[in-house]
Amino acid sequence: MKRIALILFLGFLTINLFAQDKIAVAQKAMDKKDYKTVFTIAKDLLESGDANNASRFLIQLRAVNFSDPKLPELLGDAYAKMGVNELALLNYEEAEATDSLNISLKFKSADILEKQKRYTDAVNKYLKIQSIDPKNAKAYHEAADILFRAKLYADAGKMYEKYLELDKSKEAYENITKAFYEAHNWEKTYQYGNKTIELYGSNDQINKYIATAALQLKKYEEAAKFYSQVPDSMLTVNELERVGRAFQAINDNSTAMKYFEKVIKLDSTRSSIYFDLGNNFFREKKFEDAVKYYSAKAKADSTFEPAYRFMGFAYFQMGKYEDARVNLLKSIEMNPNELNTNYFLAQTYKGLDSLDRAAEVYKDILTIVGNNESEQKDKVLEANAFLASRMMSKKNYAGAIQYLQKVERLKPSLDVYRMLASCHLSTGNNDAAIAYAKKVLKSNPNDADMKKILRVLSAD
Repeated sequence: MKRIALILFLGFLTINLFAQDKIAVAQKAMDKKDYKTVFTIAKDLLESGDANNASRFLIQLRAVNFSDPKLPELLGDAYAKMGVNELALLNYEEAEATDSLNISLKFKSADILEKQKRYTDAVNKYLKIQSIDPKNAKAYHEAADILFRAKLYADAGKMYEKYLELDKSKEAYENITKAFYEAHNWEKTYQYGNKTIELYGSNDQINKYIATAALQLKKYEEAAKFYSQVPDSMLTVNELERVGRAFQAINDNSTAMKYFEKVIKLDSTRSSIYFDLGNNFFREKKFEDAVKYYSAKAKADSTFEPAYRFMGFAYFQMGKYEDARVNLLKSIEMNPNELNTNYFLAQTYKGLDSLDRAAEVYKDILTIVGNNESEQKDKVLEANAFLASRMMSKKNYAGAIQYLQKVERLKPSLDVYRMLASCHLSTGNNDAAIAYAKKVLKSNPNDADMKKILRVLSAD
């Protein structure tokens, strides 16, 4: 170990003595006005790393107006090695003034400009290099890197594209994918993300970029494929929810539910997700699961009427009429004119054998429909037929007639004529009873009940 240290020390000493000899020679040459020798030694000192002494002699040469086109550049190199960037740049600019096509000189200037955080000037310098040498890959790469770090992603992406036409690197492909992702250029993100994976293999971040781009481009199968390869830890709650809603929009409910469940697990306050999950299960006729999520939504937001409405619908489908009734009534309390809620409440009362309550709800349905009978013809027919039937069961034949006449107007039939004939007979309106009995017999001459009515009224 001591021997190695001794060798290193002797080597350093030799180099130092050699440098001192050169400095001495240069000084003597300066005194003798042998400026070419001084210039040569200054270059050697600079190449050997002695920027301080190199700059001292180069400054002296400038002071005596020594003429060499490389002098400003060498002095710029010396200042650059010493970290005096402003002076380095001034000398490089002087050198460029006499050698405007010197690409290496422009690279040196661009590097200094970047160190000074003069990013626009640095990029402009690289653009000048590109104009001189359109196939200079480094100029495109360096400019792209600056734009990328400055978060000027759209411009960075375009610059990386020019670089990739000339050369390739993993970093450039990863950066261009991110640049276009941040710029929301989904076509390019998808294109370069896939190329990155093709050339350099898969990684989680690129998978995320491709998945997001595919989703935006409505390439849903591709989106699902790549999202499945992205760890949940790399997706924010907002991103998870957006993915779920996107799959919901294309009716891929099983995939949507997986993402919604992840959202709820991370943030239980996002109660709107509960309602979406409930709807997904409802569509799949998994009513117990639907009730679970509708109930969770109602607990999280007791003012959200649709949660009670659809919970009532789900309970009805399960045959749990009392639970359906409770939730449908809560829904109607908040939103009394919602037609379907009232309709299902009527069905629920029928399921509970509360026929008088069902009749009251059917009356509400007719009020809600109002003059829009043509749009809700089936519900109006059902309501009037049920109400007529209830009136007849209570022997309120006059009340039954008003509902039967509405049924006749919307959908005449022999059964309706028979009931009208019987009701008119019971109320003493013999002419009407005879007219309806004859309507039935015209189509069905053997109807015994209608013949009996005519016989009773001496109209046979």
